[in-house]
Amino acid sequence: MPRLVRWPAVLSAAAAFAATSLFAGCGSDKPTAAKANLAVTGELPARTAISVTVDVPPDGSLVASPPGAVTLEGTAAVGAGAVAPGTLVFALDASQAAQAASAGLCDPGATGKATLLGCEIAAALKANGQANPATVTRVGVVIFGGGGESSATAQADMSGATGAQPFALPGADVAAVLGSITAGNVAMFTSYSVPTATPSFGAGLQAAGVLAGPGPGKTVVFLANGANAAGPAVASVAFPDGVVVRAFSLGDHGCGDDASGFGSLQQVADRGAPGSACQRLAALADMPDVTVAEVPRLESLSLVVDGGAPVDISASATPALPQDGPATVQYSHRVEGLLPGIHELCVRATGSDNGGQGTLDACVSVTVASIGLAPETHVSELGTPGQTHIVVATVAAGADGGVPGVPVSFEILSGPNAGATGSGTTDSAGQTSFTYAARQGLAGLGTDLISACFADVEETQACAQATQEWVDTTPPVPSCPPGPNPSGNVPGSAGQGGQNPSGFYRLVAVDAVDPDPQVFLRDAGSGTVFGPFHSGVAVKYTQAPGRRPEQMPMAGQVAWHIFGRGDAEVYGRDAVGNTSEPVWCLVPPKPK
Repeated sequence: MPRLVRWPAVLSAAAAFAATSLFAGCGSDKPTAAKANLAVTGELPARTAISVTVDVPPDGSLVASPPGAVTLEGTAAVGAGAVAPGTLVFALDASQAAQAASAGLCDPGATGKATLLGCEIAAALKANGQANPATVTRVGVVIFGGGGESSATAQADMSGATGAQPFALPGADVAAVLGSITAGNVAMFTSYSVPTATPSFGAGLQAAGVLAGPGPGKTVVFLANGANAAGPAVASVAFPDGVVVRAFSLGDHGCGDDASGFGSLQQVADRGAPGSACQRLAALADMPDVTVAEVPRLESLSLVVDGGAPVDISASATPALPQDGPATVQYSHRVEGLLPGIHELCVRATGSDNGGQGTLDACVSVTVASIGLAPETHVSELGTPGQTHIVVATVAAGADGGVPGVPVSFEILSGPNAGATGSGTTDSAGQTSFTYAARQGLAGLGTDLISACFADVEETQACAQATQEWVDTTPPVPSCPPGPNPSGNVPGSAGQGGQNPSGFYRLVAVDAVDPDPQVFLRDAGSGTVFGPFHSGVAVKYTQAPGRRPEQMPMAGQVAWHIFGRGDAEVYGRDAVGNTSEPVWCLVPPKPK
């Protein structure tokens, strides 16, 4: 995912970027496990080193939604190692045309030469004095003449070291070489001569280009009297790409003068890279600073999300940007509001050096996921021993689907089963389940609030909730089996729906939830209701059609003697109010 734009360069990454599947076996392009520090290195146009790291989050990290936020942390650096060289080449017209009087253009005392050549040397000395040795690391000198001779140019020896030295640092050696130039000759360190009959701009430009070589961060300062007089044509000579040409006319001729047809000073400038120009100097004071070499600089940082427009995050850098190189800054930027899905987050460093501006991207992928819990609501009838409820959590990255391998924790936050917990890891569909056993009895009634959560790379949790309501809508089952008489014997054999001539019954109600439902007895003859009683109470029921219905205590194992005008109906009611249909407990009428 590293990306370098606006200029070609070689990149290396300290962490792998291969996009393999987060969904093992599902054929997606999601990254696998999160990877550590991501470091990307490259070069600015003049080969100055630039680098960006993303230390946090690791590539492939999981991010919880909501809030869909993640903090990016890392470093950016520029200028590590040697400073990219800035090259300055002076090309001076040393022909007879440059021997004309300077007419006040420059001070003869500066060079001892009150000629246009003296002014050329003065202008070059000024530029040499402006050059910063920290960024302009190479200065060379070419003189040119012409007139059709085969050797119209000469490259100066820039140092007293053994052998011809094409370059020197700006300073005294360069000044000595420039000061040694006379008509057709450069004498310092090693003497070289050129024919002086007429100037050839084409020959001079070609020689300067050969010395400078191709590539950015290089400037040719071309100084002449403004009139070209010999071939080859400026347009026909070879000149390297990327080199800026600053041409200056110091005579009576302007930049566009091309009386000879071999090319003007403007055409000389036009052969150069962007930034090239031609200027006629009316006075030496008009000579601009032509040392384009710059200290490498880390200018800004920006964030690019999913290939969108860059957003400046320079304010997140410490120390503050811009920084002159060599420099390293740290950044920390919070990315907010990422929607579920797989996102590419790129931190872009912008820097500049002698060759201009360039940018470098370090990119990580994050999977922003949300969680859902199903069923969201559910109702179950309580009362079956061992009964359970199951919920399924799904962790999904929006349209990119389920996210496998995510640990999910479950907890019942409130309700009759509060405190129950569980955990699981999502499968290839991004799902995992939680099953718990229901608490039985009256304490098991109510609504469980179930929570499922996962934590992301920053330990931020995303949670979903669901409810499970445990209800009791089933009434008790009533019966009236034969009961004991006061002495403990159980006379008769008829039970529910039959007759027990002795009238001794147990009043029973059985409920799946309520362990002690209430039991009631209703006199079918008068409608009088007796109770409530505890299930299993022993009674004697006497049907006495003419008597007032009443309930009287009884001795022994029989709790009550109940008198009614008709047969007995027995029904039950549980703690939540479910009331059963009655059953008959028949007793023959009392003889008159």
